[in-house]
Amino acid sequence: MQKLETALVIVALVSLWPLIVGYSPLWYQVCLGIVLGLMLWVAMRRLSRVRAASEEAKRKRDEMERGGRPPRL
Repeated sequence: MQKLETALVIVALVSLWPLIVGYSPLWYQVCLGIVLGLMLWVAMRRLSRVRAASEEAKRKRDEMERGGRPPRL
């Protein structure tokens, strides 16, 4: 799924080039709206993965502090 997200980000970046060179018919603006929605979806998924990783790290740290395994140095 991460490969799909990466591909969508690349497509979004490429889709901006016609706008930069001044090409903006109505159908293209609709496509940009769709791409914006997809980028919001990708951002929410990636943020949820970052939050989950943060919670997991916090849980492991708390477990170690409570007397779990001693830290390996």
